[in-house]
Amino acid sequence: MGITIYAWGRIDRIGDIARLIEDVKRLAGESKWACRIIDDDFAEQPNAVLFGQGPDGSAAAIEGSLGLKGIIVNLDKGTEPLAILFDRSGTLTGIIEQLSWVHSKEQSERFTACKTQFGSMDSHVGIIELFASLKEKYITDLIVNDEGDYWETRDRRILAEKRIALGHCLRHTERVIGTIESSGGEVLDPETLAARIEQALLKEDQRE
Repeated sequence: MGITIYAWGRIDRIGDIARLIEDVKRLAGESKWACRIIDDDFAEQPNAVLFGQGPDGSAAAIEGSLGLKGIIVNLDKGTEPLAILFDRSGTLTGIIEQLSWVHSKEQSERFTACKTQFGSMDSHVGIIELFASLKEKYITDLIVNDEGDYWETRDRRILAEKRIALGHCLRHTERVIGTIESSGGEVLDPETLAARIEQALLKEDQRE
C-alpha cells in the first residue's frame, strides 16, 4: 500500500541509452540524488538468478546478467529507488520486473515502478518531471500511471491530499493489526492473520 508511479515504454533509439544516462546523471547531481549506472553486455543472453542469503533467507542477491543498461536513482530516504533500465530491445524495466521476465521465459510484463508514499512530495514531483523530460526526448511512447495524479494534473494540492488520505488509512490499518497480533499471544499463520485483519477492518468500518 502506498502512492506509486508506474511507467511503460521503449526508448526510441537504442543508441541514445548512453546519452539518456548522462542526462539523468547530470540531473541527479544537480538535485543531490545518489545514482548507480548499470552496464550489462547486450550480447550476453540474460541469465540472472535470485539467491537467498543467510539461514533465514532474509537477504537475497542476484547472480548472473540481467541484460540491462541504464541508471538507478535514489532520491531520498523514504522513496524507493527509481530504475530507468533498458534491455537490448529498448524496453523500459525495473530489476525485479526483468528478473521475473527472465524466469518466466520472457512471458511476464515489464515496466518500472517507484513508491513515493514515505518520501518527500518534492521527490514525487521530481520523478514526474524526469519522466516528462524522458518522454519528450527519448521515450515518446512512454505511458505513466501516477497514483498521486500529479502526472495528469501537475497539481501539488491534489498530490498532497492523496498522500494525507493514504497516510490516515495506513495508520488506521496499523492500529487494527496491532490489536490482532496482541490478542491471546497465539502465533497465527499468514492466511489466518490476513482473514482476521480483513474481519477486523470490516467491523471497524461498520462502527464508523
